Amino acid sequence: MGISGEAGCVVVTGGASGIGAATVERVVAGGGCAAILDLNIAPASSLARRFPGKIFPYRANLLDEAEVRKVHAKAAVELPPIVGLVNCAGIPQVPCPIEEYTVDSWAAVIDSHLKTTYIACRVIGAAMAERGGGAIVNLASVLAFRSGPVLAYGPAKAGVVNLTEALAVQWASRGLRVNAVAPGWTDTPFLRPADRRGKRDLRPILDATPIGRLMRPEEIAEVIGFLLSPLASAVTGATIPCDGGVIAASGWPPYGGIPRARAPA
Repeated sequence: MGISGEAGCVVVTGGASGIGAATVERVVAGGGCAAILDLNIAPASSLARRFPGKIFPYRANLLDEAEVRKVHAKAAVELPPIVGLVNCAGIPQVPCPIEEYTVDSWAAVIDSHLKTTYIACRVIGAAMAERGGGAIVNLASVLAFRSGPVLAYGPAKAGVVNLTEALAVQWASRGLRVNAVAPGWTDTPFLRPADRRGKRDLRPILDATPIGRLMRPEEIAEVIGFLLSPLASAVTGATIPCDGGVIAASGWPPYGGIPRARAPA
């Protein structure tokens, strides 16, 4: 399956690891090339070495609009036409009550998800609209629709959903589609950092997920690949949950919880 209907390049912010890296590999598997924009340049470069001539890493502070413009101008000269943008950048938040969570800490998480998405769309998305279209996919979360004790991450992702809808309308007549995906709990370093891998109790997460397991990054990347492709030509302004049923199951606890398969006798 091709990406965006023409030979071109997809920019993936935060493409050095996790869902971003899986998306980069999905773009390459679909016949495209990918530019990774990330501060974490070492793993981005390592990924590029696995796919020579297909993946191009660029170090960029995604919170700095001037720097993003500079990197975009460089990529626009060095690479095939940019036909896709996937915004995956962002930092995690430790659950914390509002009384203990500083405004600066809150703003850092909000900016890492919402501001970076806004800047990338403002710079790269606007250039795509001017060129004649393409597809943008933003990374939201189930926490955009169901609250949790992450008082910056959830609101940031809700902002991403609203921004996605607004830009979809603004750019529809320019041939630029804008959608989002809302992953559930996904097995990435974002969920389980290296220093906590194997130590985190995942039972509460698995109990809240009807399919009973974590999502895999490549599963989210497949949905992103669909939204980038001509197969999704009628889809814009949508946010697609990729959550194993978490949102659908949120009303079940008062009625005995999520149904589970019985163990064999």
